[in-house]
Amino acid sequence: MRWAFLLGIWILAEVGGYYGLRRLGLWRPWMGWITPAVLGLLIVSFLAGRWITLPLPTYKKLQLLGGGLFLLWLALILGKLVGGLWGLLTTLGQKPPTADFSEGRRATLQLLGGALMSLPGVALGYGYWRGRYRFRVETIEVFLKDLPPAWEGTTILHFSDLHSGSFLSPDALRPVWAEIKALRPDLIAFTGDWVNTFAGELEPFVADLAELEAPLGKWAVWGNHDYGDYIMGATRERKAKERAHLRHLVAAAGFHLLDNEAVLLERDGERIALVGVGNWSHWRRFQRYGDLKAAWAQVPPDTCAILLSHDPTHWEHEVQGNYPIALTLSGHTHGLQVGVEWLGWRFSPAQWLFTYWAGLYRIGEQYLYVNRGLGYIGLPARLGIWPEITLIRLRRHLDSV
Repeated sequence: MRWAFLLGIWILAEVGGYYGLRRLGLWRPWMGWITPAVLGLLIVSFLAGRWITLPLPTYKKLQLLGGGLFLLWLALILGKLVGGLWGLLTTLGQKPPTADFSEGRRATLQLLGGALMSLPGVALGYGYWRGRYRFRVETIEVFLKDLPPAWEGTTILHFSDLHSGSFLSPDALRPVWAEIKALRPDLIAFTGDWVNTFAGELEPFVADLAELEAPLGKWAVWGNHDYGDYIMGATRERKAKERAHLRHLVAAAGFHLLDNEAVLLERDGERIALVGVGNWSHWRRFQRYGDLKAAWAQVPPDTCAILLSHDPTHWEHEVQGNYPIALTLSGHTHGLQVGVEWLGWRFSPAQWLFTYWAGLYRIGEQYLYVNRGLGYIGLPARLGIWPEITLIRLRRHLDSV
């Protein structure tokens, strides 16, 4: 669906760009071949990364190159689209190509058209150089029914979608780890996608992750990228080896992996259940390794429960209304890394794909929080949907007091 959408935008950009920019006198011959050329290079880099066995550092650099080409391709087609629409709208009723314009008016329209064409490139450039590192802390409170009194005010540091393979150096994330330490959360929860493809991508980050501390522990689940399923041509044995390696690295980082299981956590003699499941998606192209039924069987009746599940469609299609889980923590969407969140108004193309795509949601007495992700993948940029860590403070529901 995403690729069909991008293909439609590309076709519209090429057609609209050609006619609109030509009417303004801004069309140049190179504009016709530059976008397919960049796309061709992108496809070559993608296929090379998929089918050629490369050392991990080289593979990561190739990924970054492919991401840069994708960024350039988007900037070009969006520039053509915006400039072409400007040309078509401002020359309606005129003889092409601006034959009956005064020189002054044509120069003004060309200047404005050129400025508009450059905007997508400037915006995506900011998203590349600064936006993907513009980390923020989101702080929220959730009022949970049946939260034990001893758990009032407990803080959970939630982060998701590290995608460690997208970072060439662990230095980029050290400000994040310092911020987590300063927040001093009671519990740390990670909701999947440690890596992009290979378990070894996490190795440079293990030492920093191991330094994070929380009195109630550090807990995690798998995401769709963590199973070795995206290694082209990998055998079942190779995938199992990758999962075992990643499991070892996660343990070395001090995180307890919840793979379709539940644990009871205690404060001052009162307990809540922390449940974690494998990846489960409503979309069939993603895995369904999660088994909530098996994990829920380990939860005593009438216990306040928090679920870690990577994909928010799991909450929408299996959890909500079927299991009395007070709070579910998810990630996965990244908010598609591009959008607008301003004064309570939000827009992202992610909302065309996901009902619940970023932030806090509530239906009845059940909450879902969708973390926007700490890392990135595919597009090496973030614009408007910034990378986040979330500090969640648990509060007792008024009916429980």
